[in-house]
Parts: sequence; structure tokens; C-alpha cells
Amino acid sequence: MLAFLSVALLVYGTMHFYALSKVWLVFSHSLGLGLALALGGLVMTLSPLIIWFMEKQSWHGATVVAFWVTYIWMGFLFLFCSIALIYDLGHALATLMGFKWFLNETMAVLTVGLLALEMLGYGLVEARQIQIEEIKITSSKLASGRVTIAQISDLHLGMMLGNEFIERIMTRLQEIQPDIVVATGDIVDGQGDDLDALAKQFHSLQSTKGAYAVIGNHEFYAGLENSLRFLRRAGFTVLRGESAVAAGIVFVGIDDSTAGTLGHEARVDTKKALSSVSKDNFIVLLKHQPVVDSETPFDLQLSGHIHGGQIFPFGLLTRLVYGVRTGLTRLADGRWLYVSRGTGTWGPPIRIFAAPEITLITVESENK
Repeated sequence: MLAFLSVALLVYGTMHFYALSKVWLVFSHSLGLGLALALGGLVMTLSPLIIWFMEKQSWHGATVVAFWVTYIWMGFLFLFCSIALIYDLGHALATLMGFKWFLNETMAVLTVGLLALEMLGYGLVEARQIQIEEIKITSSKLASGRVTIAQISDLHLGMMLGNEFIERIMTRLQEIQPDIVVATGDIVDGQGDDLDALAKQFHSLQSTKGAYAVIGNHEFYAGLENSLRFLRRAGFTVLRGESAVAAGIVFVGIDDSTAGTLGHEARVDTKKALSSVSKDNFIVLLKHQPVVDSETPFDLQLSGHIHGGQIFPFGLLTRLVYGVRTGLTRLADGRWLYVSRGTGTWGPPIRIFAAPEITLITVESENK
């Protein structure tokens, strides 16, 4: 955890140095400007840690404001650095080829800043547009009829996403009226808000045949007991290395594997959970990270975690790291994997070319 935090702060600090060095080149150099940029960059680099400290002191109002400022800035900074890097590469290429560049330093910084601001605005809007992704799977293992399952994932409820966000989710779920609702982890975030009130709001929607959830890495960051209390009060049956049967389908859920690195017991034993389950049953595995275990019997695995990259082009990076794409994939052995783009946001409250989703899965019998 310490190693991850160190690397994250180093990368974030480097981004600030790169962006603020552009500002330094535009204005007349002075000791005052240099100190102001250095201090500003240091404070913003350490701002996630400052927010964590403020939360621990229960400075709620100030923490909420700081949270929004910090993560809006983080989104803008990422976009600014990405566009500026493309610009600098183009400038360098033009110089090597002997072409005269068309923008001076001031115009370049203004142009890059305006483009980043426009993309930030677009990302804020896209993050609110929850899409319904529909997939259909037929199976001879389902005795008859059809069952609809709504998957939500990666809500990251907390300081930035609360009542209004849940209302939007409730509205979309009421539109599709699923038989069963499943939540595939990271429903709450490390920076918690009034989770009990949010749980009551969530509980107002009852699916007709059950609601099931599994633990993601952020449930451990937020505090396992708090997270479990929230999920149960919200109406979910939490599956931790356990199985449950609803509407003729077996649901199996396991903890996220990161629990072990945080000093918790990770309940990931699917063999025990499936010990009394026949392979003739249609089995849905709920697993936060989209890692497929060839030894685990299932018909459909539902996962999240990677947010579809959340901000383009991170989707390309997550595909490289995990070896899977978002959406539905037919595995080589005939099983199915569905990886959700997630319903909320983590860090910057924006999405770019990775719209949030609720997935509506229809499992239909071949014998209908």
C-alpha cells in the first residue's frame, strides 16, 4: 500500500511539475511566481492526503468542498497534461522536419487549457448519463422461462456521489424492473459519507426475487464492517465465498483478492461455495475483478473494477493489464464473461468515451 501511494504521489507530482512549468514559461519570471507555483503544486499534489486527514477530523463541510475542488482539478490536470504532451510531440516533430510552428508559448498554453476545460465539461456530463446495456444468454440449464438480472458495479458512494446519484440509479432500475439485482463490488468508497441514509434510499427498491452483492477492494478501504452494514441495510445478501439460489439460478460470490494485502481474510474459496451445487445448474459467478479462473465452474461471470478505463485512453491500458475488454466475451471453453464499465466514478468525477452503465442480463431457457 505504501509503495502504491509513493508511486501515485510521484506520478501526480510529475504531472503538476509538467503543467506548471508551462505556466512558468508564459509569465515573466520572478521569485514570487516561482514560489507560488511550487507551493501550489505541492499542496495540490498532497491534497488527497490532506482530504484524508480532514475526514479523520470529522470536518465534514470543509472536506466535501475540498473533495470536489481536488478531484475536479485532478481531472483537468490529467486532460491538460495529455493534450499538452500530444502538442509537444507535434511541435518536436515539426521542428525536426524544419516546419515553422504556428503557436507561440502563450497561445499554446491557452489553447491546451481551453481544450482541457471543454473535455472536462464533456466528461462531467457523460458521467451522469447512465446507459442500460442489454445482453441475452440462452441456456438449456434453465428449466423454463426467462430471468432478468440487473448488474450495478463500482458506484463509489461517498463524498461526491450520494443521494442524487442513487436517485438516478433508482430511476433507471425502476424503468427496467429486473427480477434480481446484483452488485459486483466497490459500491462504497474509501471516503465515506452518511452511508446509513444512502442505504435506506437504496432499500426503497426491492427486486422481486432477490439482491446479491460481493466485496470489492474499496469496501475494504472504507472499512469492512461499515461496508457490510451498508450493503445489508441496502437490501443485499452479501455472498462471501457462498452461494444462493434464486429463480432457478445459482449465484456464487467471492471477496476481492486484495483483502489479504490489507490484513483481512479474503473469502475466495469457490469450491466450498459450490460443494452442494450441481453442474446442471446455471451458475452466475459474482467477482469484482475480471480475472477468470479456469478451475471454477460457472456459466456466466459478472465483474467490474476497470471502469472501462473511465477516461479515454485508459481503456486500452486496462485491456492490456487484464487481457479482457469491457462488455460480453465468449470464452474459449464456452463460458461467458461480462465486464461492466461501472455505474459511478472514482477520483475525477468524469467519464470520457466510457459511459456509466447498468447491465440488464436476460437468461432465457432454450426449452421455452
